Amino acid sequence: MWARVKLDKGVAGNNRSVGEHLADWTRERAYSPVIELTGLPEAVETGLAKAGVALWKAAEAEAAAMMVRERLRMAEAIAAERDLRHEALGMVDAGEAVIEGLRAEIARHAAELEGMREHIRVVRAREFWPRMAQEIWEVLPEREAMHLTEITRRIGREFVKEAEEYPGDWGPALIRGVIDQRIKYRKLFAAADPGRYRRRRPEDDVAA
Repeated sequence: MWARVKLDKGVAGNNRSVGEHLADWTRERAYSPVIELTGLPEAVETGLAKAGVALWKAAEAEAAAMMVRERLRMAEAIAAERDLRHEALGMVDAGEAVIEGLRAEIARHAAELEGMREHIRVVRAREFWPRMAQEIWEVLPEREAMHLTEITRRIGREFVKEAEEYPGDWGPALIRGVIDQRIKYRKLFAAADPGRYRRRRPEDDVAA
């Protein structure tokens, strides 16, 4: 606008000269200052503003409701997980109690079994050593004495094998113990020369 004034008048122009050209410009373009400047009606603007506020509040309410629902869902999930964990821990405790009970029962049965085994060993020993003494008596000649080493050598292999199940190393010392115990109670055997033994005779009891 100012450029046109300067072109026509040759001067920079003032409000008066500009006003004349502004009136011509608005007529040429059918310019309506009322419509262009006014915008939307006030009632519409007010309605839109209220609608915007209502929409914003509704969005906030929906977001808050969604947050509440999400918190409730998370709380329910955590509570369910906690219940499952407590249930699992309870099952573990119950399982450990059962295992501990079974261990105690096994230990009790093991002790009972060991007691039975010990009893069997005692019974078998009480049965074995008299048989061993009888075997020695049968090895000895009827009237002659025999050296301990020879007696040990002549005992049957089945007795040697069975003797390995009991305390003491197999050998003359073990056989001497069997013989000496019977001599102490005046049964089956009598001592002759050093290291030699014979069957016990009736006269041995008379002499005693």
